[in-house]
Amino acid sequence: MNAEGATSTSPDLLLRVRQYIPEFTRPDGSRNVRGLAKTFGVARSTIDRYLFKIDAEDAQAAQLNYTPDIDGTEETKPRVRVRAYNVSVTKDLPVRRMVAIGDLHLKPGMDFEHMRWIGRYVAETRPDNVLQIGDCFDFESCEMHSAAGSASQMKRPAFIDEIEAGQDAFDIYHSEIEAGEIPHDVIYGNHEYRVNRLEELAPNLAGTLTLQVDQFFARYRWKTTPYRHWLFFEGVGFTHVPMSIMQKPIGGRYPENTIGNQATHSIVFGHTHRNNNVTVPKIGINNSITITNLGSAMPHGYTPKYTDGATTGYTYGVHELRLRGGRVESDKFISMLELEERYK
Repeated sequence: MNAEGATSTSPDLLLRVRQYIPEFTRPDGSRNVRGLAKTFGVARSTIDRYLFKIDAEDAQAAQLNYTPDIDGTEETKPRVRVRAYNVSVTKDLPVRRMVAIGDLHLKPGMDFEHMRWIGRYVAETRPDNVLQIGDCFDFESCEMHSAAGSASQMKRPAFIDEIEAGQDAFDIYHSEIEAGEIPHDVIYGNHEYRVNRLEELAPNLAGTLTLQVDQFFARYRWKTTPYRHWLFFEGVGFTHVPMSIMQKPIGGRYPENTIGNQATHSIVFGHTHRNNNVTVPKIGINNSITITNLGSAMPHGYTPKYTDGATTGYTYGVHELRLRGGRVESDKFISMLELEERYK
């Protein structure tokens, strides 16, 4: 088995396998692979591939730098640590500067000039990382809401046209900042996940459309993270949208409050297209987490057609984040209008 094979997984099944691992772990620590395969109705090789990916993710998570113990006492036995923000122990920790880009919803017919302005801002500020939080594509071709044979369904663009629109947008962006010059990441959103859902409904397409999406980002040297998964920088968790205990996106008018009440670490997310940044106090000395909503990075004033008639309150722009000690230490929002004035 190789790492490449381990990446071809379904996020839903991966999550379910992870949840069932304790029930199928023997006293000696070995796993009942046959039992897992029978439970999910798949081949043992498939379970082996999923366990390989889970172990790799756990190993990566174990490498995160957590906040040092405040009391400075020597550990005599393993214990659980919680990230805490305390000025006395975080001021000397490394700082990571990041340009964070909210939902883009790239699609055919969209004006991509704003991608040039974002690229020029990245080239000028030279951050340590650039991250796009998901829903980079709209992928209307794969949506499931329109009734079969309806006028709305017939007006959907072709999948290949959406990929080509993304190429136009990224070519403009990377004309300002060379691909690979600064590390770039994208976390897939629910609109990228539309492609996975379509492949699940049409098994004859399995692996064909998602492969094109993965290859698209690889062409521009952007690393990808699956939908519903987490990517950590300096102890801050990035995901498209946090999920509830029922695996539903946490939404509402003020999702930051709901997320902050339930979260155990600082979070940066997107999905709602509304910029916000809140500090949530936690029990402990100077202990708090930050919840940062990136809003959208669509052209100023643009609203997807499914929001027609709604009161949106959308925000348009990008963020320059400073990460340190498990928190977003500062969040500078640069509106799309400011970017246009500066770089047009």
